[in-house]
Amino acid sequence: MTSLPRFTHILELCLYARSLPTSVAWYKDVLRLTPHLDTPRVAAFTLGDTATLLLFQRGETSADVSLGDAGLIPGHGLPPSSDVTLKTHFALAVETPEEVAAWRDELERKGTKILGEVSWPKGGKSVYFADPDEHVGEIASRGIWPNY
Repeated sequence: MTSLPRFTHILELCLYARSLPTSVAWYKDVLRLTPHLDTPRVAAFTLGDTATLLLFQRGETSADVSLGDAGLIPGHGLPPSSDVTLKTHFALAVETPEEVAAWRDELERKGTKILGEVSWPKGGKSVYFADPDEHVGEIASRGIWPNY
């Protein structure tokens, strides 16, 4: 068996929005992210140096997208008629427990529902919250995983 290159990081995180304009406005206002792409089908936000958060309009990605000679993006996500609540989990990293506390205060100030908080054995802190589509977001400091 030949050796394969190791993965370096997650490149994209995909969340599905019932109302893309509502979700884009929330991510801009509450999490202070600026989209580098904002269309009726998808919005994209840069996270750190390497990751991209994608928000897709639910039902707009279930069909394949042909890019002609460049290739094909396979369909993914839910069909347009689905009313399933996904509650996908994602975590955003900050350096210190104090930064988690600052974000918790900001989330609360913006009226965001706080779902829980954890003080991890290695010293890290997390705060969990709900976005407009009930996805479960987390803001976490160093000290929750061996690699962070």
